[in-house]
Amino acid sequence: MTSELNASTPPVPSYLRVIRLATAGLAAVSAIVYLLIGVGVLQVVEMRPDDPSLLWFGLPAAAAFAFGTIVMLRSQSLTLWALGAVFQVFTISAYFGLAQERTPQYEPWGILLLVTQLLILVALVTLIARYPTPKRMDGAPRQRP
Repeated sequence: MTSELNASTPPVPSYLRVIRLATAGLAAVSAIVYLLIGVGVLQVVEMRPDDPSLLWFGLPAAAAFAFGTIVMLRSQSLTLWALGAVFQVFTISAYFGLAQERTPQYEPWGILLLVTQLLILVALVTLIARYPTPKRMDGAPRQRP
């Protein structure tokens, strides 16, 4: 049996399903890298003996990206995707903003995270613009009359 909502929503093109799945994969990779940074497996800054652990940084970031993975796999909420895009802008900005305060300023794991977050941002913007909703009966972006 088909509900009214499902009946009025056009089918999702396969390329958008692939983008959603890829975005979930990128978020999962980010979550794993942040977790490994937090528990000290990956070193991203030079740590002195008196420096605090990076657990306070890595675990919340890992949790946020794990949540993003679940959202991408389970939800079609454009609102949640938009919040995810805002979060990506924040994390990308924070990376550059904090770079001047750490040694080294840029390192391979941070650059990997930056690339994954840029790809997530582009994917989210694409999904928000193109994902079919009941108001977009042809699956195309909204156009003004």
